[in-house]
Amino acid sequence: MFKLGMSLVFAFIAAMVIALAGLISDVRLMTILVRSLLGFLVTCAGVWVVSFLLEAKNLVGFDKNLDLIGEEEPNPKSPEELDAEDLAAQVADSKEDSEPVQDPSFTLLTKDNLKQVKPPES
Repeated sequence: MFKLGMSLVFAFIAAMVIALAGLISDVRLMTILVRSLLGFLVTCAGVWVVSFLLEAKNLVGFDKNLDLIGEEEPNPKSPEELDAEDLAAQVADSKEDSEPVQDPSFTLLTKDNLKQVKPPES
């Protein structure tokens, strides 16, 4: 259903752009209507085919997200378990932060170890 709605939205936008371009260029009204209708149909079919192919190749799942709304997590965790996991993650993060990484090739910049580059002579 999402693929159809998406293709209709794109087709409507294409038809409006075609109609606006026809009105700006002073084309007859019948020509504008026919071009807009053809643009609507071609764009709708094209977007629907592309979205269908993307879903068939499992690159994008447009309608698959709608099935997940009713499903629930099989084993919901209690608040105590969630708090314990948060505390363990905080302890692990604090251990990583407390140990500074020392790079042996790192030296602080001072006046003595800066190299002065002379401008090119012309």
